Amino acid sequence: MSQRWAILAVIMLAQTVANIGPLGIPAIASLIRDDLELTLTQAGSFLSVYYLGPVAMSFFAGMLADRWGTAKTLVLGQALIAGGLLAASAAGSYGVLLALLGLAGVGYGTLNPASTTAAMSWFPPRQRATVVGLKQVGLPFGGMLGAALMPALALRLGWRWAIAAGALMIVVCAVLSASVYRDPPAEAPLRRAAGERGAVAAVLRSRDLWLVASATLVFAAMQTVWMAFLALYLQGVVGLALLAASRYLALAQAGGVLGRVAFGVLSDRTFGGRRRAPLVIAGCGSALCSLAIAFTGPAAGAWLLTPLALVFGFFGIGWNGVQHTLMAEIAGPRSAGTAVGLGLAISSLGVTLGPPVFGACVTAAGGYRGPWIGLSLVMLVGLGLLALVRERPRF
Repeated sequence: MSQRWAILAVIMLAQTVANIGPLGIPAIASLIRDDLELTLTQAGSFLSVYYLGPVAMSFFAGMLADRWGTAKTLVLGQALIAGGLLAASAAGSYGVLLALLGLAGVGYGTLNPASTTAAMSWFPPRQRATVVGLKQVGLPFGGMLGAALMPALALRLGWRWAIAAGALMIVVCAVLSASVYRDPPAEAPLRRAAGERGAVAAVLRSRDLWLVASATLVFAAMQTVWMAFLALYLQGVVGLALLAASRYLALAQAGGVLGRVAFGVLSDRTFGGRRRAPLVIAGCGSALCSLAIAFTGPAAGAWLLTPLALVFGFFGIGWNGVQHTLMAEIAGPRSAGTAVGLGLAISSLGVTLGPPVFGACVTAAGGYRGPWIGLSLVMLVGLGLLALVRERPRF
């Protein structure tokens, strides 16, 4: 019993530290923009390019975790993220910076499916959404730490040293993961089954897996638009300074920490293992927040922005662990990593497309209000796809 919780702690630490550097970059985007003389759309594109890695790698990384084992895949993912970020800290141009962030993203596309299957393989079905939600806390918690720490580091030492510091923390965590984490004994037979002909084909033929993945593409696009543009919007429209704007980004990530735990518990306990209802609740809440921010402006004070950032984080970031759990349970234990990888690959496409499309809409409209409203309406597509998913109670 104590071993599984120690394993979960290592997984959570790996997931958290891996996100500090990449998700802290939007908080210092204005400094990078000034140094490299970038446009608004370019400054909002860093996360999009970073998430090209998961688009390209997540499905294959899920297969790798199913066949090769999660322990090795966890360490490989962290090593790739650290190497990409360390090289990106020395980039001298926008193109080189994007290429290296893409390499770091390949590492995250390797880490994320492996960490999900690692968490699920150590716990029984009644705790899965809660445990995966706890694991996925690493993304918003790491983002919160990144938004809080990286602007201070960047203002003192420069944005390059801030990114390098994030990379070095991942190196330390990768060494710890290699030393502590072990795959559960029961995983070996499942890895052999995952290598059998037809296991991957069954995942690709699953109607419900494709529906969930496509629906959460919309969720992921909305989440990343907020993460990429919240600080830029607060500085450019509301008139806040860099550190003040980055605090609201950190608040949104803090709301995401709470949401990922709450939605996991809600799914496991309140809804008896059903996963679709919490996702619908999250989609509705995040759409309402996007509609609300459309009507903020220079007069918006902390009394409005603080709850708005927290509530969006809760709904707009909190859904992720439930999605991972639903994908893995639809596929079954022998193909869980492959299924989660497919979901991450498709949803990461939304992460990649969302910010540049939103940035282009802001430029074309000459302001943020219309694009924020449009973002809220796009969620209707995701909710419609979820309505078509066939789900059975898990226990």
